[in-house]
Amino acid sequence: MADWDNCTAMVVEDSPVQRDHMASLLRQAGFGKVLQACDGIDALRQLDARGLPVELVLTDLDMPGMDGIELIRHLRELELAAMLVVASARESRLREASASMEHGTARLAMLGTVLKPLHFDMLSEILQHADMGSMREFASSELPAQDEVAAALAAGQFLPYYEPRVELASGMLRGLDVSPCWLHPRRGLIRAARFLPALHGTEWIVPLTAAIADQALRQLRAWQDIGLLSLTMSIRLPAETLADRAQVDELSALSRQLGLAPHCIIWECAEPVLAGGAPLSIANLAHLSVRGFGLGLCGYRAGHTTQQQLARCPLTELRIDRVIVHEASRHPPRKVLMEQTIAAAHQMGMAVVAEGVELEADLALLRSLGCELAQGVLVAAPMPGSALAGWIKGNRRRLKDMASAPKPPASAPSEAGST
Repeated sequence: MADWDNCTAMVVEDSPVQRDHMASLLRQAGFGKVLQACDGIDALRQLDARGLPVELVLTDLDMPGMDGIELIRHLRELELAAMLVVASARESRLREASASMEHGTARLAMLGTVLKPLHFDMLSEILQHADMGSMREFASSELPAQDEVAAALAAGQFLPYYEPRVELASGMLRGLDVSPCWLHPRRGLIRAARFLPALHGTEWIVPLTAAIADQALRQLRAWQDIGLLSLTMSIRLPAETLADRAQVDELSALSRQLGLAPHCIIWECAEPVLAGGAPLSIANLAHLSVRGFGLGLCGYRAGHTTQQQLARCPLTELRIDRVIVHEASRHPPRKVLMEQTIAAAHQMGMAVVAEGVELEADLALLRSLGCELAQGVLVAAPMPGSALAGWIKGNRRRLKDMASAPKPPASAPSEAGST
């Protein structure tokens, strides 16, 4: 029998009673740690904060906010779990979940589906199908060795990639979201989601952030020198950097040395920074604001922070996470959540950026709700700095046409739904 003692599982279920029951069964099966989430958005939030994949996700399918089918898609794309078990009260939904796993090459393994109510003997039988060797290899694959990170930093293997942000009213390029990529000598280009979470809390996150910021700001200076004067650049600062006044001062000094106007640079922090309320981090954010820099909150999912916590910091921009934005035009509860978020941000004087935009209907909805900026694969994938000029030339007309497309009709009152 498999030994699950050193493994972590997550239950995703909107019913508290069912959620506790499933968690109890997993503990009975031997899992050393069992996380619980009330829906897909909550699950992704917790997995992002964890920074490493879990061995197993046991999820319901019919949940508000984000259902199980879409959660499975995110788990596959982001490689946040090694194995999956799906439960539902409807056989048709179980078939739908199985069908969603039939295509693609992601490493998430479907162990089985089961009709509710779930019993221990059902779960035990499904768990017998687990490939423990592959599971452990997957769950540990995100951790780069510390000496490997040190060598990569020394060799300049970490590079900034830039994701364009467009103004929804005009389709014009207004900003760039910066993310680190690792140009690995053997594995090629590795995106941030594959290595960055494992570096948080280590000694390497601060020098990595400094290296990426240095390259990105120098690139911004070069773009301004060729006439791209209206560009802003958004750079995420981890909690470790925000807690270090010397690091914050060095970033400010670099922008001055390069002759960059502070309002062109938006320093972003994650929700847990504000939710945690660390006095030094909040003070350093305020210090950046006083110096004229923009301040943004990235990956907002309407969960970690309250409006009171948001108001404590002089934020100029709020970036709504893709798990809320994606297909909001098709899911009334998510549309309501997005509408409420945009309205609250505007009441506090913040501009709104929507990330992860994939559908033209979602883009039109965001424009109708007053969202200012958007990014995502519909706009452009992250690119190296050398590709930006060609992208602008090749996409100017397409983006302008999308911005002028008709807005979606107003929803009937019955579509408001509950979140």
